[in-house]
Amino acid sequence: MKKDFGKNILAFNPVHLIASDFVGVGFSYERLVNNYLGLKIPVMIAMNNNYYNIGIEAKLYPTKNTGAVKYAIAPAIMLGIGENKYQTYYYNYVDSSNVRIDVVEKASHFGFLLNQTLNVTITRQFFIGIDGGLGINYYDEKANNNLSFLAQLHIGMGYRF
Repeated sequence: MKKDFGKNILAFNPVHLIASDFVGVGFSYERLVNNYLGLKIPVMIAMNNNYYNIGIEAKLYPTKNTGAVKYAIAPAIMLGIGENKYQTYYYNYVDSSNVRIDVVEKASHFGFLLNQTLNVTITRQFFIGIDGGLGINYYDEKANNNLSFLAQLHIGMGYRF
């Protein structure tokens, strides 16, 4: 008898990293369109800055998405909006002291990634997985609107129904 793992996937990513120094948590919903294609909408909320990221992925499963172990290649479009906060120091020669400056920069980007995904089903409806991707930002406010490097990594778990 063939197992039915379901066509919907809700996931929680307790670790979601983006190359521009953003660390946060993520959530996603994926709808499996057929045995070889899934459409996924991931959302990330940064914990170290006021920053949000959302995307859309077309997950292509070369060996089907019906088994307990699933691999996918996922072209993705990402949009991030928020702020990047950090501290910098300069030396004040007048009184020989270091002065700290709190800096807040706008941080928004729009880019393309190619993700690699591996999900392992632990029970019929619970899975753990890892996603990682490399790509390019076509618009990056931190890089003065020039092209820039884009990468992400997230580790997650989810419920398939």
